[in-house]
Amino acid sequence: MTTTYLPFILLLTAVLGLWVNRTVWITALVLAVIAGIFTGALHWLAAIWIALLAALAIAYTRVRDSSAPNKPALAMGLALLPGFHRVVLTQPEVLSAGAAPHGISVGFPKVATGIIILGLINPLLCTSWRELSHVLVRAVPVFAITVTVGMAVVLLMGYTSFAPKWTVLFLLFAPVNLFFTCLSEEAFFRGFVQHEISRIGSRPALAAGIGLTIGAILFGLAHFGGGTNYVIAAAVAGLGYGWAFMRTQRIEAAMAVHFGVNAVHFLLFTYPRLA
Repeated sequence: MTTTYLPFILLLTAVLGLWVNRTVWITALVLAVIAGIFTGALHWLAAIWIALLAALAIAYTRVRDSSAPNKPALAMGLALLPGFHRVVLTQPEVLSAGAAPHGISVGFPKVATGIIILGLINPLLCTSWRELSHVLVRAVPVFAITVTVGMAVVLLMGYTSFAPKWTVLFLLFAPVNLFFTCLSEEAFFRGFVQHEISRIGSRPALAAGIGLTIGAILFGLAHFGGGTNYVIAAAVAGLGYGWAFMRTQRIEAAMAVHFGVNAVHFLLFTYPRLA
């Protein structure tokens, strides 16, 4: 069991290493990939893919910061294309009456993409506990509005229902969702797409609004596998996550709001959706 989880423990170390220094997260990510290959969590081709992604990130930052500072490279979205299997951590189970089964799985390349974006392209991270506390305080009202509007939308669409519960599965769901799902998705949609678009042109306010909107729309479309209602709900929530990021310019704000909405959904409503 320890061997099975070793790649993901190292992957989590790489995520946390983003707040330490480059040597820590790079070393942990390399070790996570090696462990993933030896334990069967990854195919050896994944190592080449991640290395190419890192090279693309470095090349992009050099072009952006030298000759074309305002030119976005949405080709980074290739990192989200299918082709790498997700590793199942828990088998699907019904968490409450009438719910569709839910299991926990991790997309290794998706998390690696988030690490590379925040580590090499846009290190939009807090540098102290004091800054983090200030960022989280500013994110509180955004969370309150986002969770209220977001859950109202899914309730009105009949996607979920009020179903308070507690399950020990949340103890695994919480860290996986926060440090893997929320970090990787916010790194791409807010830390890359929204941030890069907001740099375009000479009208910052307009560019920021466009970046927020496009990031939210793409975030919604990325959830098309869950159906039209899921796309709409994700896009609405994405506006809230993007607002938190725009308000603070720190990825932790978007992560916190994103995780808060997911946690409320998990603990107080039918999760992931009505069957």
